[in-house]
Amino acid sequence: MSTNIKPVVAAWSCLGMFLLLSALALRFSARFFGYDVPLDEMPILLFVACYVLVTAVATMAIPVLVRKTPLGSVRNMLFLIFVLGAACRLLQLGTPTLLEDDYNRYLWDGAVVALGESPFQHSPLAVANGQTGSSNLQVLALQGADVLERVNYAEFRTVYPPVAQAVFALSHVIAPFDLDVWRGVLFLFELGCLGFICLILVRLGKTPLWMALYWWNPLIIKEIANSAHMEPVLMLPVLLAGFLALKSRAIGASTLLAISAGVKIWPLLMAAAIWRHIWGQRQVLVIAILTSGVLLAAIFWPVFAAKLDDSSGFVAFAQNWKASSAVILVSEGMVGLAAPDQADRGLISRVVLGFTILLVVFAIVCRKAPDPVAVFRQMLLIAGAFYLLSPSQTPWYFLWIAPFLCFFPVRGLLLAGVLLPLHYLYFHLVLHDQELIYRYGVVWVIWIPVWALLLTDLIRHYRSDVAVKKAA
Repeated sequence: MSTNIKPVVAAWSCLGMFLLLSALALRFSARFFGYDVPLDEMPILLFVACYVLVTAVATMAIPVLVRKTPLGSVRNMLFLIFVLGAACRLLQLGTPTLLEDDYNRYLWDGAVVALGESPFQHSPLAVANGQTGSSNLQVLALQGADVLERVNYAEFRTVYPPVAQAVFALSHVIAPFDLDVWRGVLFLFELGCLGFICLILVRLGKTPLWMALYWWNPLIIKEIANSAHMEPVLMLPVLLAGFLALKSRAIGASTLLAISAGVKIWPLLMAAAIWRHIWGQRQVLVIAILTSGVLLAAIFWPVFAAKLDDSSGFVAFAQNWKASSAVILVSEGMVGLAAPDQADRGLISRVVLGFTILLVVFAIVCRKAPDPVAVFRQMLLIAGAFYLLSPSQTPWYFLWIAPFLCFFPVRGLLLAGVLLPLHYLYFHLVLHDQELIYRYGVVWVIWIPVWALLLTDLIRHYRSDVAVKKAA
């Protein structure tokens, strides 16, 4: 081994061991956050401080190491990154989730689907109260009593579309109501995500070492391997769609985005970049749109066949859900100034944000992308814009853009990943009746630096473009 390579290998190894020790600490600290542990006995402040520190170290170190690694050492470093990243994830098997309980809904919905029932028809609360008229569901309620009683927002029918439900059901078929089996399913989806991240990096002419920004990200390790959030189920078809877009396979990419929308709806916005690029190819465009439309209609038929009333998770989410978002506070403030007596201020604020997102998407695709790489870049811009303008910006939603940062490591968005663990201060502050400090303090501590850095880089990029044009 060349002497100038040894320091880089040592640095990668030291960072990997640091992250592995952090994963071990996460595993052993999880017992202090178990379901039966009172909130006031959980070491929330210490957890958040360590979470931010570890994420900051990884986020700052990885780009430096990627740029300093010689080409001849890439294969060995990829093996090291993969093994240690996988170990960090597998270490979380058998642990309680930290300050999260969404997985209970996944396990319950999967059980309902595997039984042949529809989670869009009955809320978990209705099942628990014996209000469904289904003897099969009542038997299931007894079998999964521990999971059923822990389902969050049990008064609402599920908010997860049918493609997600199919994956939940797969987990249940393998082993009913088993969190670690669900974690195993997520691990397989993550492996698929990692594979396509590497393929896309190679396609873009970048070193696959950039995949470490995803695979070694402590926020991702915690939110998936420990907290068992279902985002890898969403991101695998999204990444595959991006890969096909880079290969100019518009119909396949559009179809996969429709499938992604069957997990969470927003990726359908990214299809605008693909459809705009093939606007002059009428036959291909019509096939792409019709295929996506028919597929979406088939996927969402069970949702529309059920009632979309106040007990629907889709309705409740659209009307009320918000978390850790500064843009929704700004939108609510503007609506409040414009219409101080408006009772539906929250709903109007969401409509404003919705129209803003559509306008931004239109602005992104207004100019036709000249090549597949430009189409791919537009898709990433749409994903980033949607995340930044979303009324809910929890740490696990960061996974919507985290894979894309491997291709284009935008500093402001990387900073968001570092600061988002502050979201968990909510539990400490609510415990001490200080929710307003979180809402009007912590949220801004997260997002003001992010937006400031994004704006700084945007201005710098604009000035650089102007200078290049003048020089030409």
